[in-house]
Amino acid sequence: MKKLLIASTAAASIITAGFSANADASEYTTTQATEAASTNEVYKEFIAAGGTKALWDNIVMPESSGNPNAVNELGYRGLGQTKESWGTGSVTEQTKGMINYAKERYGSVEAAIAFRQANNWW
Repeated sequence: MKKLLIASTAAASIITAGFSANADASEYTTTQATEAASTNEVYKEFIAAGGTKALWDNIVMPESSGNPNAVNELGYRGLGQTKESWGTGSVTEQTKGMINYAKERYGSVEAAIAFRQANNWW
């Protein structure tokens, strides 16, 4: 009887742990899906504001993972990780700020991308 009770308790513990793991995995997947949908919406806004796929792929994603509210340990913020005032504005303001910054500092968006690729910062 003791063996049966111990085996039943162990089986119940394993089953409960399995349900817990499944709940955690489901929660994690839901979070990932929400973040992906959010990033997709930000991307659409970014493109509508004049951003390019190349700017998104080569500067935005490495700098902020597409999170307009990202802040790093040095205090740089936004899609382009800047300390400029446009780093905290709307996605449209941040996009336009990034484009202006790229043109003013590097001469073009393409040159800014090339600099970012060579130096891992911009």
